[in-house]
Amino acid sequence: MTVLSPALDAALAGARVTMFGALKVELPTITARLLDGSAEITLGGEDYAGSTEGFGTWESIEEIEDGFGDEAPGTTITIFPQDDAATALISDPDNQYSPITVMVGARDDETGLCIGDPYVAIRGVIDVPIHGFGLRETTVELDVVSEMELLMFNDEDRVMSPAFHHRVWPGELGMDHCTGVTDNGYWGQNPPSGGIQTSRSVAVIRQAIENRQNARL
Repeated sequence: MTVLSPALDAALAGARVTMFGALKVELPTITARLLDGSAEITLGGEDYAGSTEGFGTWESIEEIEDGFGDEAPGTTITIFPQDDAATALISDPDNQYSPITVMVGARDDETGLCIGDPYVAIRGVIDVPIHGFGLRETTVELDVVSEMELLMFNDEDRVMSPAFHHRVWPGELGMDHCTGVTDNGYWGQNPPSGGIQTSRSVAVIRQAIENRQNARL
């Protein structure tokens, strides 16, 4: 049994086929619909092209790695930004967890239309953007993880910060000026076991030793 649509499966089984890769990046401020070439095609009522104004072009994609254990499938997508403004836009921290979809399909050369439904190779989210610099070129690599990665987070929204504290206890300002904390706070998991001590525990031990030495004097 194949995961491809019947029309696409039949096209790929033919002697000659024109294949394409399509990329959809849905950022908060812009949605880029790119092809791995200079052509144009409509998929699901949306137009895809070789470049998107204010964004850039799709340079490459690494092999999609299968996940195992508590890791989800992922890949890295490289973008050629249009300019410095596009580089800053793509690298904005607010883009984390923005949806990304990678598709593979075939085109009918006579009509210019997609044959059947394209195969969705990965539907994921942006994790981390990485700047790359070369000879007269700048790239942005987007680490992409599958949507399943979000199912593995343990209390990801719970952080020891004033913003989260206010959300739970509106008007309570106890963490606004809380600095110099030496104890580790473990959220969503058990504290590590073993011989590692927190700085506070070490201080307590040292004080106990000093008290015992003073008592002997």
